[in-house]
Amino acid sequence: MDEFLALSSLLTGLRLENLHPSSVEARMARDYLRLMKEQFGSGFESLMAIYRPLVGDPEALKALLRDPGFGAEPVQAAARQLVNLWLLSQYGVTSGKLPDQDAGFYEKGFVWPAIKAHPIGFSHLNYGYWSRKPELTEP
Repeated sequence: MDEFLALSSLLTGLRLENLHPSSVEARMARDYLRLMKEQFGSGFESLMAIYRPLVGDPEALKALLRDPGFGAEPVQAAARQLVNLWLLSQYGVTSGKLPDQDAGFYEKGFVWPAIKAHPIGFSHLNYGYWSRKPELTEP
């Protein structure tokens, strides 16, 4: 699991280490790891094999992207899917198509806080919130 989280952090820029075992994020990680193994088997395993020798390397992302094995379509597809899972909780098993499968945590995707928005179709705000201008906050 630690390797998977470290690779996920490298590809997404998210801080995913030290997740509390009962947190939603830890459950997401377990489900995403299972999905990656089931849906993207050999491509995912190859991606992990390319990543393993790079653990701890400050230039790991650069080295990963430059590795000749990373150019293989199944490996690139697995890397894209891993990013899609964490940001949007979506994946797609058909190469060249947009993700079309819900991984179960759409409203918890990490893209929403990054863009300061709520997931489309989900909001904890009161009905009619859209009729008022949002309060602007400084970054």
